[in-house]
Amino acid sequence: MESKQLYVANINMVFGKDEEPLIKRVDDIVVPALQSGIKRKVGDKTKFIFSNVVLREITKDEWVIQGLIVKDTVLDIMSEYSPDTGLEKTEKHVNSAPFSLFIIYLKNHRMLLVKNQNGSPDIRSFSATFKFILNEYVKKENLNSEQNTDIAKLPRPMIFVSGIKTATSVKETLKDVEKINQLILKFYPLNAEWDYDPIFGDIDQKLRKKAQSKKGRMIFTSPQSKEGVADIIEGTDGVVKSVMKVTYKGRADADGKKRTGTIQDDQISEVMSIDVYRDLEDAYDEVNEFGKSIKAINVQTKNHIIDYQEFLKTHRK
Repeated sequence: MESKQLYVANINMVFGKDEEPLIKRVDDIVVPALQSGIKRKVGDKTKFIFSNVVLREITKDEWVIQGLIVKDTVLDIMSEYSPDTGLEKTEKHVNSAPFSLFIIYLKNHRMLLVKNQNGSPDIRSFSATFKFILNEYVKKENLNSEQNTDIAKLPRPMIFVSGIKTATSVKETLKDVEKINQLILKFYPLNAEWDYDPIFGDIDQKLRKKAQSKKGRMIFTSPQSKEGVADIIEGTDGVVKSVMKVTYKGRADADGKKRTGTIQDDQISEVMSIDVYRDLEDAYDEVNEFGKSIKAINVQTKNHIIDYQEFLKTHRK
């Protein structure tokens, strides 16, 4: 048995001008893209790739996209230490492939990600790789369709992945903060869950869409209540990205200024622990069973239910 870090996230992903939700493009875009072998390169020695991706009915009427995200990299070892000889220079290059397991629930587009080790891809790496590969796949397929007029072009995706926060995780992030200068809530097209929350849903449907804008934001200047801010961010449940501009505790510098900074959305997300008894790459059922106890994994809106029932009609065996 090993203890692993687990993240819960919400995948907001829509396609084209009509903002079709993820579940309506599972078969022709999402799964084929993740199975395509397209790699996201970072520098000269690192690339991210999805592996072992399948569409699966993990339990009765519970369909998921499951797989691994792998960081294929080379570690440069330039020095080693020995108790007998002390620090010695060396030059070694070791191949390394830390990975994380993920499960995307199609009933609500929530996701579990479990890191296998230090250095395994986190939510931020998953998000960047997911966006890149989906966009590259659509781009390549549309280039092919230009040569074959019988093939319709695929709609371009708009994607943002946001970790689920709790008031506790927000308060932990703010423990060294003296003052919140700004709370910024960033709005993106929602995955058929604009009816999830009456406040954020109305902003998406009645303001963002009416203005025909792909994005929006709301800014609160100098909020005084950290607990209030924590409750607001917890209530977003991954449908909004949260950013805070803050001033940290501590002494001022010679000019009388204290250290300031920006806390990004992925720095606020809650990290859980899960005990895994099998090798992680084979532990989908274990992780899914653990996820049943997490509230965010079981949330469904009326719109989710309608779309999911349509999906089940075509996928039930």
